[in-house]
Amino acid sequence: MDTIFIDTNDKKNKSILVISDDIIFINELKKKVNSNFKLNFFENNKFYLLNSDINSFDVIIFDNSKNDLKKFLDVFKLTKSYNFNIPIILLKEDVSEDDLSLYKIINVYSILKKPINKDFLFNTIELCLNFLDSNKKVQFENGYYFDLTREELFQGKKIIKLTRTEKKLVKLLAENSNSLVTYEEISSIVWKGKVFSIYSLRNVINHLREKTDDTFIRNFSNRGYILNTI
Repeated sequence: MDTIFIDTNDKKNKSILVISDDIIFINELKKKVNSNFKLNFFENNKFYLLNSDINSFDVIIFDNSKNDLKKFLDVFKLTKSYNFNIPIILLKEDVSEDDLSLYKIINVYSILKKPINKDFLFNTIELCLNFLDSNKKVQFENGYYFDLTREELFQGKKIIKLTRTEKKLVKLLAENSNSLVTYEEISSIVWKGKVFSIYSLRNVINHLREKTDDTFIRNFSNRGYILNTI
């Protein structure tokens, strides 16, 4: 069997990926259920098996006892199926020699020393999730992301200046990313009862594409628009 990938609590909203082959540690976590998130376990170092599924998780717990973090980075740089934008809580047996440059690239949120108290680990996850909830960012292709908290569109560190209508439209599409937002929904939420026409909407879309790129917002069969996340 190549991998063991287990969803232990599929009714909860927040999804945590635990990457570790420490069976004792994994079994201890499975016994300690937390009602605020679900735990998923990946129990080997064949990271390519995660593929694009990795993007569905909110936080990654990475057991780096065998120094596999660099391999993890190399695999996903090669496959390009992950953009290293999910916060990682790193577990190590020795925290005396830390490669901060690697940790910054791979988005390490916290470093904890093994063996670790499970309550402390769960508290760290809670704090990380709370930070994410108050700093919500939706990632798109070519380095674009929309900060839902600040209501700003970025490419890298550069702010893409938007008009009020453009900002409302991008926010609506970002909040419903990967889903069709119909003309009717756009008219109701962005225009809010003001005079609306397909022509005016297309004009806004064209201006947004000029500020980003032609594929940033996709039309869907003359029914509405979609913003796809990476």
